[in-house]
Amino acid sequence: MLVKDAMTSTSIKYFENDYIEAVANRLLESRVKGGLVYNIKDELAGCFTENDLLSGLLKKKRTLSDIHIKNFHFLKETDELKHITEVDHDIWPVINKNGQISGFLTKDQYLASYAKFSQLEVSRWDAIFKSAHNGILSIDLEGKITSINPPAEKMAMTSKEKAIGKFLTDVVTPSGLLNVIRTGKGHTEKYRVGRRMYLTHRTPLYDGETLTGAVGVFQDISEIEFVSNELESVKQLLREQESVLENSTDGICITDGEGMIIKSNQSFCSLFNLDSDTHETPDFIKEIVNKVIAKGKRHNVMETSVGSDNSLIITANPIKNSSNQMIERIVIYVKDMSEIDALRSELEKAKSLLETLHLSEKTGSFIAESSEMKRLIETVEQVAKVDVTVLLTGESGVGKEEIAKLIQQASPRMEQPFIKVNCGAIPETLMESELFGYEGGAFTGALKKGKAGLFEQANNGTIFLDEIGEIPTHLQVKLLRVLQEMEITRVGSSAPKKIDVRVIAATNKDLQELVQEGNFREDLFYRLNVIPIAIPPLRKRLEDIPLLVDTYSRMFASKYDKHLRFSTKAIQVLSDYRWPGNVRELVNILERLYVTATNHEVSENDVLSLFNKTDERKAGTDKAIVVNEILPLKEAIEELERELIYKASLTEKSYRGIARALKVNPSTIVRKVKKLEGGSLKS
Repeated sequence: MLVKDAMTSTSIKYFENDYIEAVANRLLESRVKGGLVYNIKDELAGCFTENDLLSGLLKKKRTLSDIHIKNFHFLKETDELKHITEVDHDIWPVINKNGQISGFLTKDQYLASYAKFSQLEVSRWDAIFKSAHNGILSIDLEGKITSINPPAEKMAMTSKEKAIGKFLTDVVTPSGLLNVIRTGKGHTEKYRVGRRMYLTHRTPLYDGETLTGAVGVFQDISEIEFVSNELESVKQLLREQESVLENSTDGICITDGEGMIIKSNQSFCSLFNLDSDTHETPDFIKEIVNKVIAKGKRHNVMETSVGSDNSLIITANPIKNSSNQMIERIVIYVKDMSEIDALRSELEKAKSLLETLHLSEKTGSFIAESSEMKRLIETVEQVAKVDVTVLLTGESGVGKEEIAKLIQQASPRMEQPFIKVNCGAIPETLMESELFGYEGGAFTGALKKGKAGLFEQANNGTIFLDEIGEIPTHLQVKLLRVLQEMEITRVGSSAPKKIDVRVIAATNKDLQELVQEGNFREDLFYRLNVIPIAIPPLRKRLEDIPLLVDTYSRMFASKYDKHLRFSTKAIQVLSDYRWPGNVRELVNILERLYVTATNHEVSENDVLSLFNKTDERKAGTDKAIVVNEILPLKEAIEELERELIYKASLTEKSYRGIARALKVNPSTIVRKVKKLEGGSLKS
């Protein structure tokens, strides 16, 4: 109870020169038991009670200044009555939360309210005492029972009327409370009465420092003791099973009939990137559970683990209720094939390394015989040593990725990650999360733990951004920030993260033209164009063609176990061709020759047959279109369209890429292909 609940709220002011008799009459009229006295400065000078007024009248005092209490103690409205320590005062001024005097509290009001509060407390504790589940019994210093609650009456097989005032051992057998009175120390013990087992806690009662008695709280734990012994046996079994479960290298989990995970070991959580506390069930596990419930028998399936491509063999076994044969539990056993996959991966890496070393032994680090390419390689070797952004430009298929690899391998970051990103192959809706990563729950379908983006994966290494011109405008701002500040912000996060990455970009487009069209940010272009390297097309480095033919011939000879020799005229035809698809198209043609060749020597006609020309010696002309015969204009246009689409398809793998190469809308290419599909694109 608070002071404000018992006080007298008043704004009436009495002054030191007020007559006692007048004040007494006013108190009688208002039925107030006291008041507050102010001086001429309107400051609180004291306070008085009706007893002070009566005493003043009897002593023939005249004004309040003769009787008011000058030594007073302030109380706050929010003070609790039970915490008031200055109880020797007859009246207390009271202030509110703003520090203003709001009334007073007399000792009579305090005592009456505190008595009411105490009575409520006694009633509350008496209700708790009677409703407690455990038995409670107290004794005085003579060992006589002073209180006993209903559960204790039941346990002692007596009643309150019979027990109160009786000596302890006349009512109950245990005499431990008498020891508490003798020693003044409490204790806890178990004891047995007949077949029943009890647990009791005995405590001494003090009034200040004076021992006044003892109280015992006891509980019948017979059933609990039995259950405890049974539970201990079950716990031992569970500990053994838990040990087996957790030490298993294979994933094991138990679900209910609805597919909710009840128990799983650490191996299972690791395989599926699950939080061991939340037990969130993967969707495909729910599907397996549904199939087991539908079939009512074991179900086997192969899956891949989350975050990797490791194969998993999953076996789900139903456990049925013995009474109604309903499936209550499903035990799922997951065999991780990661070791086999790791061995397979190591084998592939070894093969790739051997192939790379084999090629390196025969061709050197890079094929460059022409003066243009030799100058370019010298530039690359110089640029590689300096940690700056490089922009590679050139037609599709000229070897921009190979130049990027060469820069990385010759740089101080050669031992660090080299991440290749084809910006044109990533859907626009996924590009931001792929490049910069995302936090868990950033969008529907996001991994709970989030995912590091390609920039984070390339940290301390090099990232190669191919087809940089395909990056949407809204992401160009974030890429610019990466280049300027070397920090990224994941999707769904507001906290930037510092990275250390060297950026190599590549494009087959004219970025300056895109800037003028408003499709590429000018500031981003200048950030990328720190060191521009233009890679010449194959038709401008004809000296490299014989070397390229020799290099890839060795590779395909090993791959297809077929050894071919190119005639001088065949090499000449290959050198005279314009190669719109550059090195990529040359490799494509060479592999096709190895697959289709029936003789050990590749002749001029073998090459010309692939080019679909009757006289490919004319290929060296500067004209992009060669007219060999007269035919109707409509047929000529269709033939030209077929030829152009075919040539573009040699280097581009999608309608979108072909459309970009021919500078038309993708829908136009789709329509043309459907129109021409009556015959092949290249007859």
